[in-house]
Amino acid sequence: MAKPLILVTMGTNDYPFHRLYNYIKSDLLYRDDRCEWFVQTGSCVVDVAPLNGRVEQLIPRLEMEGLVKRSALVISHCGIGSLNLMLKYRKRVIFVPRVEAHQEFSDDHQLQIAGEIKNKKMQIVYPHDDFPQLDFEQIAAEDIQTDPVDITNYELARIVNQKLTG
Repeated sequence: MAKPLILVTMGTNDYPFHRLYNYIKSDLLYRDDRCEWFVQTGSCVVDVAPLNGRVEQLIPRLEMEGLVKRSALVISHCGIGSLNLMLKYRKRVIFVPRVEAHQEFSDDHQLQIAGEIKNKKMQIVYPHDDFPQLDFEQIAAEDIQTDPVDITNYELARIVNQKLTG
């Protein structure tokens, strides 16, 4: 049986995300051979790699989508592109919004995005929250969805089209 994959994505902007990295490297599963990890760091410097996995600064979008498809858990910044990809594949996600106060972004728009997430498979870790301890049994039991669903908001698209053409 394949080891469950935990995917971490910190985004592609120029701001390091040390807070998210510190959360994951302090979790016991980061040093546990039962899980496979893939950590996409963006501009964050990683000094300790997971016991079993890869660390890459940036990867092509197609490769990221392939990793999302086979992941049992995703730990992610709260960018809209990441949110859409996780919705498309119905992934269990722990979102950690980047915040200006920690110099993780130039504004707090990820907090605004986080405030709109209402999905039982998506958990938000706000700056004042403790990061949840990862549970191997729960991760290993996750029903991994690899077929995408259509997440297009056709009503919104219709309204935007009317405004642009009308």
